Amino acid sequence: MMPTVVRRFLQVSLVGLAALSAACSVLPQAESLTYYQLPATALKAQSAPASHRSLIIQVNRPHAERLLASSRITVLPQGNELSAYKGVRWGDDAPALLRNRLADGLRDAAQFRAVVLDSESVIADVELGGTLGAFQVEYVQGVPRVRIQFDALVRDQRSGQLIQTRRFVAQQEVDGTAVPQVVEAFGQATDALSLQVSQWLASLTVQANTL
Repeated sequence: MMPTVVRRFLQVSLVGLAALSAACSVLPQAESLTYYQLPATALKAQSAPASHRSLIIQVNRPHAERLLASSRITVLPQGNELSAYKGVRWGDDAPALLRNRLADGLRDAAQFRAVVLDSESVIADVELGGTLGAFQVEYVQGVPRVRIQFDALVRDQRSGQLIQTRRFVAQQEVDGTAVPQVVEAFGQATDALSLQVSQWLASLTVQANTL
């Protein structure tokens, strides 16, 4: 006959295994995610002072608050309530998406000798950075609209001197409520913002080592 102590130990073990099995069966399944890249349309070349051609401009990742600094597609359904679309993500976080789009737009504009990112080991003449204040869908009178706000600054990389600042806002109504339509509107809004930034930079006077 099995000793009482051993029998009780086995009983407790079996009960524990049964409880663990039941707990595992009710754990939530991992969320199935769909990832989206930011659509982009190439900008046309922009005229600029000849002195731009000798400069290298570095595009920095903009600062952003926690939710905007994530890869979630953010939405304001009402008031100041921040939420996010379920089951979808950007392929990168929003600040990186905007940085890369601005850099691509400046390359398309062909104003500078070179356009580099802050992640590259290149000594640039000037930097374009700033703060991403909005990168979201907002509902205005029940109609979804993408809004992007970028507070840009340009500085001399060698001296750190601030050269110029400006706020840019781009808005684009969403042609529907489906996520692919939202993503397309984000692409149109970032295209518009990139064009604004490119035209702004082209209007600034360029010196040997300042902008």
